[in-house]
This record gives sequence, structure tokens and C-alpha cells, in this order.
Amino acid sequence: MSKIIENIKKHINVSPELEKEILSSFKVEELKRKELFIREGQYNVSLAFIQLGILRCFNLKNGKDITNDFFFENTFVTDYGSLIENFPARQNFEVIENSIIQKISRDKLLALTAKFPELKTWGAKMAETLFTQSLKKQSSLKSDSPEERYISILQEKPEIIQRIPLSLISSYLGITQVHLSRIRKNLK
Repeated sequence: MSKIIENIKKHINVSPELEKEILSSFKVEELKRKELFIREGQYNVSLAFIQLGILRCFNLKNGKDITNDFFFENTFVTDYGSLIENFPARQNFEVIENSIIQKISRDKLLALTAKFPELKTWGAKMAETLFTQSLKKQSSLKSDSPEERYISILQEKPEIIQRIPLSLISSYLGITQVHLSRIRKNLK
């Protein structure tokens, strides 16, 4: 079974007809390291499923690169607000290591959702998940020390530590790379 279908089936029932439509609607694309999948200000963003590789979500603020999140294999990724409302993307999504994605255009996704209303339930589940993750991260940034945030990554998302450059991890944690090095040294 396709990983896309497997992922969607966690949230809704997928009929054979819907499965066929989904599989024919997502197109495979290879992305190279440092390539932008979505660029801030872009309209008509796509929804992608990461088959292989890592993407990073980030913003540029006053010339500073701020990492918001990382997305790994078997994960859907998009600028959700832009996808739903079709306003300019507010974030950039950069390829961290050469990746293979399967993507569907906004228009094709909307047409598919009109034909198969059960996809609205799936979309709502995705929104709930994103909202919950966002609240958790905001809470952590406000109440946890950098050390606590790093330990949380070690426990909950060890693939970040194993596969992401330290400069990006420090940006994600909201600290300098020197501070991250001290934290890592103190934990050994």
C-alpha cells in the first residue's frame, strides 16, 4: 500500500475509487538540497508528501534566518494557511537533503475534495494536528529553557539531532550555535 494512502487511512476511510484518484493526482518530483519547495510570497502552493528526505520551514526576519520546523519522510508538508486561503505563503520550505516528494496542486486538491467530501474530514484532522503542534511549540518556547527544549528534541524527535546541521538546530531552538555546543557538552 502507498505510504500516502496509509497516512490518510489513519484519519478516514479510503474507498478504492478515492485511492485510485489520490494516487493518480500526486506527482513524483525530485528536489535537490537547498532548493525551495515553497517560497515566501508564493501563491498556489502545493501539498507534498515526503517520500524521502527532509524539508525545513523557515522565515527571514530582519536578515536573520529563523527555523520553524523540520519535516521528514512519510509526512505531508505545505504552508497550510496559504493552501487553504490562497494567500501568499508566509514561510519558506527548503530541502535539507536531496528529497523525493509526491505533490498535488491546490486546484487538483480542491477538485478532489469537492468530489470526495470525506477529504474535508482528513483536512480537519491535519489542521487539528498542526494546531496542537503549534501550541506545544509556543508553550515550550515561552516556558522551557534551551536545555529543556534540546532534551525534548532528543526524546521526541531524535532524527533532528541525527540528520540536521547544528546551525539549523540552534536556529530552531532560538539560541546561538555556541550556546547549543555548551548544552551538548554539559549533557555528555
